[in-house]
Amino acid sequence: MGAIPTSTKVGSVSRARYEEIIAGDRELVEVDTKIQFVIGDHALEIEPMRPHGGSLPAGGEDLFGVRETLEMYAEDVGVPYNQVRLNRQTASRWPAEYRVQGVSFEIHRILEKLDDRFERITNPPRHPRDGAARWTQDAAKRQVGWRVDSPRSVQEKVEAIHDLAVDEQVAARVATDFLRRPGVAFRAAGDDYPDYGLAAA
Repeated sequence: MGAIPTSTKVGSVSRARYEEIIAGDRELVEVDTKIQFVIGDHALEIEPMRPHGGSLPAGGEDLFGVRETLEMYAEDVGVPYNQVRLNRQTASRWPAEYRVQGVSFEIHRILEKLDDRFERITNPPRHPRDGAARWTQDAAKRQVGWRVDSPRSVQEKVEAIHDLAVDEQVAARVATDFLRRPGVAFRAAGDDYPDYGLAAA
């Protein structure tokens, strides 16, 4: 899909107004990212990360009153405890000198578990709509193997369908509806799938 022509409306606004909105909102996201990191840094200052291992259980921070302190901090600044906890974790994974301006806090959070995150974040993939190199949440999720919000590839779409059809009744209804489509039924009958021993049963 190519770039949207400059004369085309985007939703109910002109392309020029859309670009104006995007420019302003990107500045707001940048401010929000700074706020999230400041909260994370302050939470780290109040309660530095504690190493896990040895006789210390995975949830060992709670034994030292870390949760209680962070809950007090969260309450005093008016932020949910879970947000403070996530901000602290992400701030610990991204020292200030490795944080990338113009990349949202959420994308830093998604990429935080990658061993090569400091290099990876400076090389965003190209967006399929306009070819610009920039991060989106789905692009970041693909880097770490998470489910995306807007699946593009066949595999991603199949995984999305599987997620929606966890319930047996939903799965049965979807399968029935799909098999009523002649092209789908024909392809399904012709594909080779593992029978997991059912043929010999």
